[in-house]
Amino acid sequence: MKYAGKTATAIIPYPRNKILLVKRATPPFVGFWALPGGRCEPEEKAEQTILREVKEETGLDVVIIKKLGEYHEKGAQDGFEYDYCPACFVVKKIGGEIKRQESEVSEIKIFSLNALPPLAFEHLQMVKDYVASKRSKSSNSKKSN
Repeated sequence: MKYAGKTATAIIPYPRNKILLVKRATPPFVGFWALPGGRCEPEEKAEQTILREVKEETGLDVVIIKKLGEYHEKGAQDGFEYDYCPACFVVKKIGGEIKRQESEVSEIKIFSLNALPPLAFEHLQMVKDYVASKRSKSSNSKKSN
């Protein structure tokens, strides 16, 4: 079976250099930790998808802070092929309480950026890009002081 299409993922930062991850309960990558997100519905923009998917998977209401980038994920895992084009967003929690979506998520946990588990898809690269963007922003603010 092959999964394909446009998707959206979210980096949800927490204090002290931590982010929220979900453990996948659906193929591909069952049992792997991942950024919250999912496939875009027909006629849905990635910005709409990420707000919907974060709410569905985690129970959290979020707003988009910035678009981190667009990626391409292609490969096979446990007999499932995938070819996704995700947009990754940094989002901020504005409401809701953490409550996992039982059909797609087996666990939700907040991890330190310094102690991440193996991640599904290209999510590690997205996290690395997020960390680099934080460093860049931090060094730019130091230069302007």
